[in-house]
Amino acid sequence: MATVASDVSTRDGIGWEFTDFQQRDVWAVFREDGGDFPVFSAARGEGALPPLDELEAMTREAVADLLAAAGLPDNVGWITKNISAALLLASCEVVGWEGEEWALESRSDDVALAWAMPTDGRTPFAWLRARGTDRDSLITVYQDDAVFGLSFLPTVDLQLPGSDEGSLRSRQDVPLVAGRINKVEVVLDTLVEGGSAPGLVTEVLLHGDASSSLLLAAESYSRGEWHLYDESVVVLPDVSASDAIDWIPPRRKWRPTEAPGR
Repeated sequence: MATVASDVSTRDGIGWEFTDFQQRDVWAVFREDGGDFPVFSAARGEGALPPLDELEAMTREAVADLLAAAGLPDNVGWITKNISAALLLASCEVVGWEGEEWALESRSDDVALAWAMPTDGRTPFAWLRARGTDRDSLITVYQDDAVFGLSFLPTVDLQLPGSDEGSLRSRQDVPLVAGRINKVEVVLDTLVEGGSAPGLVTEVLLHGDASSSLLLAAESYSRGEWHLYDESVVVLPDVSASDAIDWIPPRRKWRPTEAPGR
């Protein structure tokens, strides 16, 4: 059963709440409007989740309605599907992450010169895969005219190569939040210039039981120069870590609706 709730005293926005026949909360999709741009979220409830195809249909219907209610019509439907696919990570049990990491600096002949270190606080990837107990989720980037966002609707099934070459190296131990994902928050930046869609999916925050992880569409031009809305998936521990870093152009800050790890 679905309820569209517009009067939420502690939050500025609107959401859909799904309950089972015992009136237990099962799934909630919300659009937070308290910042410069809408932030979509999905969270588990206490009740058991429905089968994936039903959960996907529920989420897409809610996202489409919340986009339209914000005056952001998705005529093609791709933004709705992409946001929904990101939000569905909140229904996953992740056993590990893998992907291909980009070098921070390379020679003109594509030989890597420098890789990210833990002290850098951010690591760029060409793509990432969340390996789950019942399904995997592939994360890449997509292009909207002059800018790039995060894509959760891959067009090809990327796999780790047999051997590393050039500016990419395989990683099977990416330190992202694992275990049960309880909530996902998706930034739809409606202020980005250079795109044709009503907004760009620029950041996604994953909440686990004990930690969180932030994914951001950006690219390293050197160890100290990072550009937003660019061609890699950048991994950070949380939003506060991204707030403390200088980006080109300057990043618009937003506040998660939950503390890290919740």
